[in-house]
Amino acid sequence: MPAKKILFINHDASRSGAPIILLNFLRWFKENSKIPFRVLSKNSGDLDQDFQKLAKLNFFKRTGLFGNAPLNPALLTKGIHKVLNQLHFRHLLNELIKDDIGLIYSNTITNGEILKFLSVMNCPIITHVHELEYWIHRSGPSNLEKVKSYTKLFIVVSEAVKEHLVINHDIPAERIEVIHGFIPVSVLIDRLDSANNPRKDMNIPDDAFIVGSSGMETWRKGKDLFIQLAIAVLSKVGDMPVHFVWVGGHPDSTEAYQIRHDLHHAGIENQVHFVDHVTNPLDYYNQFDAFAMVSREDPFPLVNLEAAALGKPIVCFNSAGGSPEFVGKDAGFVVPYLDINAMADKVVLLAMNKKIRKDLGSRGSAKVADCYDISVGALKILDVIEQHLA
Repeated sequence: MPAKKILFINHDASRSGAPIILLNFLRWFKENSKIPFRVLSKNSGDLDQDFQKLAKLNFFKRTGLFGNAPLNPALLTKGIHKVLNQLHFRHLLNELIKDDIGLIYSNTITNGEILKFLSVMNCPIITHVHELEYWIHRSGPSNLEKVKSYTKLFIVVSEAVKEHLVINHDIPAERIEVIHGFIPVSVLIDRLDSANNPRKDMNIPDDAFIVGSSGMETWRKGKDLFIQLAIAVLSKVGDMPVHFVWVGGHPDSTEAYQIRHDLHHAGIENQVHFVDHVTNPLDYYNQFDAFAMVSREDPFPLVNLEAAALGKPIVCFNSAGGSPEFVGKDAGFVVPYLDINAMADKVVLLAMNKKIRKDLGSRGSAKVADCYDISVGALKILDVIEQHLA
């Protein structure tokens, strides 16, 4: 008998944590398993072609007449849209039912609408949760109830996420399995471009100590806190050349204007650099001397693993998600939540003490290779899939 297929569901195909971890996993899965699979994405995104190279890709939301041909919405009445959507969903469901799907793997907790739609297929559903309260709240209570109702097992990326689901959303602990986030270490290291010199592009002196960070959002990721950290550190280091680099963002956004306002009035425009979205962020991370994880909430940020893999010590807040689970006492420092002065003190310690910086960076790099490489995490997910597919 041919193996039943797995349907992997993406909430979108953007260059963000959850889609990237799924894409990396599917690349590994295709090489290390004979189980056939296909992908359903709620929304289109930059990674569409990457997913299409691995498997059949459908979109949950209709993007054209029958899901592929672009149409001008202004030319269609509301009634026609409704009919076309009904045809699209009927065609999609029929196609999936005929394809002998034996397991649904939903990548994020925001796919409640899709899980309800697919419930008629009557096969087990695994939901991989990459979110904490911010995104769970934004997705709405109706979404969460659907996910809880249809999900057989939750895979979560950190103990922090498990605790949150158990305490705040009444999901039984026995329905939750922790599999920490992971990265393809060797692949990422191979992508480093030794000829690329972001330090020179940003006019940062060769002898300057660089504190780095990364993220696309503002409030949750803490871009404003990064500025506060820069002010605090610069007030403590005297004449020592220290620069701050944040990778990721949109230069024309309201938040970008607000940040430029703060930099100007704080008088640190020459020491703090905000880099827009780039395709080679690791080339920037490789120039960092320390990584400041200033997120207010982050389930288990992959950028921690990427920075640590490159030997960069990390400073993060406690009670802000899964970062402390990785950093511990051997890959950097964990400071009290939103205590900018405490974080600044640790950054200054790293800047002043090369041995501590090197030791923490080396231990963090070894920990990523041993415990958080894709070969470790993906194998755990494969084991779960095989159990439930059987």
